[in-house]
Amino acid sequence: MKYLLRIAAIVGFLVAMAGAAQAEALKLSFASAEWTGKSVPKIGICLLHGGDGISPAITVAAIPAGAEKLILKFSDRDWQGEGAHGVVGLTVSSGSTSVTVPAFKGETDALPLGITKISSHLCAPCAGGVYLGPCSGGSGHRYQVTVYAKDASGHTLGEGTLALGKY
Repeated sequence: MKYLLRIAAIVGFLVAMAGAAQAEALKLSFASAEWTGKSVPKIGICLLHGGDGISPAITVAAIPAGAEKLILKFSDRDWQGEGAHGVVGLTVSSGSTSVTVPAFKGETDALPLGITKISSHLCAPCAGGVYLGPCSGGSGHRYQVTVYAKDASGHTLGEGTLALGKY
């Protein structure tokens, strides 16, 4: 009986820890009228394919208490891995539950005030810089941004993904 109680206690502890470790869902939406999540607008397409390479402005809501930074990983689900189109960070003011990440130009290292480079895009034939707008040349690739809310020690408190559309 003692043995079964110990196992039950261990299982209960593991279940409690798993629940505590789960990240809350962030609510993501476009703050840029051009972006709908269906087709990437011309303003968002990379310079190599005749676009302006501008990221969408994104509203991030339901930011959990204790979050100090948002990490945005821009990706082409049909090419490379998460963040291959650039990764940026944004400091969150204490107590903020919602923030709008401004649109910014891609293929440059110049970022708006408050946005920091974490890693640059991986497209070799493209212009350098941090962010790379959708750049498949119209091959129907699926683009997205995944946002992580992190605390001071780097633990993920919340996350969400927003489809940017196909191009």
